[in-house]
Amino acid sequence: MSGSLSSTPLARRALLLAGTLALAAPALAADPFPSKPVRIMYPFSPGGGMEVVLRVMAQEMQKSTGQSFLVDNRTGGGGSIAVAATVAAPPDGYTIFVGPTGISSITPHLRKLPFDTQRDLVGIAKLSEFFPAFVVRNDFPAKGIEEFIAYAKANPGKVTYATSGVGSQGHLRGEMLQKSWGIKMTHVPYKGAADIVTDLVAGRIDTSHDVTLLQYVKQGKARLLGTFTDKRLEDFPDAPTVKELPVPQPEPGGTWFGAFAPRGTPQPVIDKLAAEFEKALRHPDVIARMKPYAMQPTYLGPREFKRLWDADYATYGRVIKEAGIKVDE
Repeated sequence: MSGSLSSTPLARRALLLAGTLALAAPALAADPFPSKPVRIMYPFSPGGGMEVVLRVMAQEMQKSTGQSFLVDNRTGGGGSIAVAATVAAPPDGYTIFVGPTGISSITPHLRKLPFDTQRDLVGIAKLSEFFPAFVVRNDFPAKGIEEFIAYAKANPGKVTYATSGVGSQGHLRGEMLQKSWGIKMTHVPYKGAADIVTDLVAGRIDTSHDVTLLQYVKQGKARLLGTFTDKRLEDFPDAPTVKELPVPQPEPGGTWFGAFAPRGTPQPVIDKLAAEFEKALRHPDVIARMKPYAMQPTYLGPREFKRLWDADYATYGRVIKEAGIKVDE
């Protein structure tokens, strides 16, 4: 037999095929994510603070990746419809969920859901956070938070605080404040911020922590005693943070928005999405859109976000159990 094995027709065909596959492999491996539109499930109606911000972020992410990021408003079920749609989607990064602390860390302790957020979702990134504002009616006797605490201690149950409902984050924050400050207030649940504003401005409710009230503070229709932020708000430089005051410090009470993907989504895809969110959060237009809502870009990557999510999930679960909070199914 003359010639080498590589000179036979069969061997030449094998080498040719191997070469073709070798050339094709990088192209297949390099198929970039995203290579088609990404759908962002969002649990609230159009027009809210984070929804406005999210749409600006989506525009920036489209510019960066060349693919559309579509905000899909899946309302209803206290956010469970949007989460369920995400959990049911293929774990490929093309359907993700963006929502607040409550849906991922509070609702699972209060309602029977067709999914388990900790089991069925994986965190991509923490995107933003807004901290509650300590607002009171104009004629409330206290002029500051320390006076507020003293008044509430002297008048157990007399102070009314309004929230967006039983089991809401505002409700749990009120429970944590009462325990931390040794006071007793009366919880008044509402269905939304609009009614809270109406009644507080009219003097029918003593206090609320809803940031929607800040615009009414600017108009002189309510007073800001302080904030739960790390530093004073730029628009309210005279209002101290709770951290500045010699009072017991309550447990974390900020509301964060995070991005989540179905469990099983490949880590490189999670990391790519996280990087795109981080890039968008640095854009001046995104930051400017947050300001009217006292919101701050507070990015955390997948691992750090997971630690925060786990801690808040445990904290709110404990508060709900200790306070005996239940909601009607």
